Formats: sequence, C-alpha cells, structure tokens
Amino acid sequence: MSFIRKKKMKSGAVYAYEVAAVWDASKKQSRAVSKYLGRCDAEGNVIPKGTKEHPIRRGKAPTISAVLAQEKLIQDFGDGFLAIESIKKSAIYSPLESIFAAKPELLSLMSYRLCSSAPMYNCQLWMQGNVTGTLSHKAQLSSQDISRLLGVLGKESLQREFFQKYLLSEGLSLKNVIIDATSLPCENSSNFNAFGYSDGGIEKQFRFHCVLAQETKKPLFYRYVPGNISDTSTLKATIDELKSLGSGYSFALLDAGFLSEANIKHLRDNKIDFLMRLPVGRVLYKEAITKYSHQLEALKNAVQYGKRSLFVKARKIDLYGAKGYIYIILDPAKKTKDIEKLVTQRTESPKEIDEDADSFAFKKAGIFTLISSKKIKAQEVLASYYIRQSIEQVFGFAKSDLDLLPIRCHSDKTISGYLFLQFLLLIVFIELREKLVGHFTVEQALMLTRALKCKIYDDKMIIQELTKSQKKIFELAEVIVPMDDVGI
Repeated sequence: MSFIRKKKMKSGAVYAYEVAAVWDASKKQSRAVSKYLGRCDAEGNVIPKGTKEHPIRRGKAPTISAVLAQEKLIQDFGDGFLAIESIKKSAIYSPLESIFAAKPELLSLMSYRLCSSAPMYNCQLWMQGNVTGTLSHKAQLSSQDISRLLGVLGKESLQREFFQKYLLSEGLSLKNVIIDATSLPCENSSNFNAFGYSDGGIEKQFRFHCVLAQETKKPLFYRYVPGNISDTSTLKATIDELKSLGSGYSFALLDAGFLSEANIKHLRDNKIDFLMRLPVGRVLYKEAITKYSHQLEALKNAVQYGKRSLFVKARKIDLYGAKGYIYIILDPAKKTKDIEKLVTQRTESPKEIDEDADSFAFKKAGIFTLISSKKIKAQEVLASYYIRQSIEQVFGFAKSDLDLLPIRCHSDKTISGYLFLQFLLLIVFIELREKLVGHFTVEQALMLTRALKCKIYDDKMIIQELTKSQKKIFELAEVIVPMDDVGI
C-alpha cells in the first residue's frame, strides 16, 4: 500500500511524494521508498512534474461545508490494517498471491479471523465498519460466498500447489522438525469424523498432525486423519507426503505416540535421526527405572538447563535391532510433586494399597525417559525435549486465540478448506507474535490498534493520529502507517 506525503520547505513551497513500503530481503525488514510526484498548489493539490498548474481543478478552493459533505463514514483502521499488512509480510503471502491473485475475499476473511472471534458469517457486517471493507471493496463474503471460498480452499490440488511453493520459500528451516498431533472434536457429519480417545474421553473427532520447524517454531505442514486411527499408523504417510512435496529433513523430534518398530525402521530407511519420549508402559522404560533410578541423583549427572537443575544419565541400548540411546532424566521439582501426590493417595485410600505398584511409582517419581537414534549431549537433549512443548503452544494458539473450535463446516471439502485457512492464520499469528513478544500479545495489539480510526471520503481516507502504544505496535510489526491522505 502506498500513500502521499507532503513536505513543506523553508521557502514555503510544498512538495508531494508517493511513499510505499518495500520489504528488504537482505536486512529482513521493511523500508520506505519515496517517489517524487511534484509540487502542491495553494489548495494542496499536486501539480504533476512538467506542468504549471493542476490539470483538473482550476476553480476556487472548496468551502468547509463542501469538504465536510464529502465525508462518507468513519471506520476502524488500525486492527484491519495491521492484519492485512501482517499477512502480506508473512511467509505464506507469496505462494498465496500466485494462486489467489484475483481473490480479495481470502485476504479479507483472514483479516477478519485475526481480528474477531465472531462466527465467519458476520464477516461482511464487520467489513462495513472496518477499513478492510474499503481496501477490499470488491470482496463479497456472505455466508454463501464464504462456503464457496472454503470449498475452493479445500481442493487437494490447490493445497498441494501451496505447500510445494511454501516449503521451498526462502527462510524456512527444514533441517530439524517437530511432529505432533492433537484431537479436534467435531460432531458434524464427515468421512473424516470417527470416535477416538482424547483427554475428554471417547468422542467423535479428527486427529490433526502438524510439522514445525524446530528452530523457528513455524508450522510447515499439516494433515488430518479420522480420530480412530492411532498416531503410530500416521508417521510414515506424513514423512512420505513431505518427501513428495520436495521437502526433506534430517532430524525429527517426536511425541511418545509415534513410537513403534515400523516407524523407527522407516525413519532409519529415510536417514532421519530422531529423539522421542519413551512411553511409560514400555518394557524398556520399566527396565531403565528399575536399573538406574537410584543412581541418578549424583553431581556427575547434574545438568543446568536455564534456572532448572536436572539429572541425566545416558546409556547405549539395542533399539529394534540397531544401536540407539536412552536418556533417563530426573526433574527434582517434579519428583517432589509426584511424591506428594503418591502420599496423598495412600493416605486417603489405605485399603487400596498395592505395595509393588507403590514401590515402582516411588522409583519413577519425577523421571521421564527419551530415546534417540544417535548420541546427543545432555544439554542438547533437554533443550530439544522442552522445545517440543512449543507445538503444544501452537495447538493452543489455534484452539484458543484463533477459535479453531468448534468446527461449524458440514462437508468434507469445506472442512478441509476451513482447516487449511486455520493453518494459514496460524503462521501469520505466530510470525506477528514473535515480533511483539515481550511488549504486547497479538490480542492486545489488535485491541489497541482498533481504536485508531480513519475518515472515508469519496476519493480518499484520512487516518487519525496514533497514540504512543499504537506507534510502538506498528513499529514492532514493521508496518508503515500512512501519515497523509490516502487515495482510494
């Protein structure tokens, strides 16, 4: 987006410049580029270069009442403009623009979803009071239009084209990835809906699998399967789909749900090293607890991770016929909580005491175990494991901040399009959050900038003055706000 900036010289002459925001790839930041248009006459009209007077308006200056008569409405400016510009600066915009060059509806709907938690059928109403409606005046987003747009987004060929371009775009780190899954409850009729286990018990759901870049925490890829398919059965297809899109990686950080002999073999066949949590029910876990739990609390095993002190013991093991490593890790803070819980249970239910079970529970208090295909330094193991929690945070953003649930779509194609839309929003949200972190949350930024208004006239808009906090938000987000009249 460009705008006109006027500069008054000491001589009294006023000159006009067109200012546009341009992304500097080398410096990885936005910068303003100015283009000289000409000087301004006494009425403030731009006289193009090479002419002596304004080519159109040569009459008297308009009266105040005439100017006021041109004002059409006042709209929210800051939140919609911040959302639109954040989308344009994100890693998804270039591939989306090549696919949706003639669809202003997508940009408008994404802006609405970032700014509002209301149902999508209110989008057209929201746009009437937001600058998005003025900037994307051709966008039609009634309930029927949104359903059609989601149907388009749900096309497999379109999504594949997007991921091929997105995964090959500059700046994405694909060497080390995190793979995890979460449940998405959904009562709508769909071929992908099935009963499965989740934290809330057995319910109809999808399983949403997401791949993140370990370094940047940026979502790279997703897929979803019926809720009755176990996570162990999905890893091979996820790896194969990424390969088919031209993306390869050499290290994967995985949750315990993906552990199986077949998955370990498939990772090795594809030359992918891995680190994953060992499920507590496995024989290898029980053997490690029994053999090493009493040896952990020793200074030689102590590791400092941030402000936390932990104990780590690494051992070489046979992992499904090949060399592997197990890491037995004791968190003293968690041990205290686990023992307190065990004592409370024993006190409250003395008749249900199982000495063998209690003895093992006491041994494993505060301990978790990880397995790896290669030897990793204790400090790096801990860093990698706690980084995996970032994907849980990403799932939290999708469900809470972006209102992923409930899923109100009813056909397979619109559900697919809705999940794709949410994935795109998740990337924009995380990128904006990273710029604002330590100063504002994304929600705070949108709430504060929503108070910035603009007045809409027949052929221009005038943006009101920014507050100190609004200036800070746009500065952090690397978004340039037009300070002069903006033509529309």
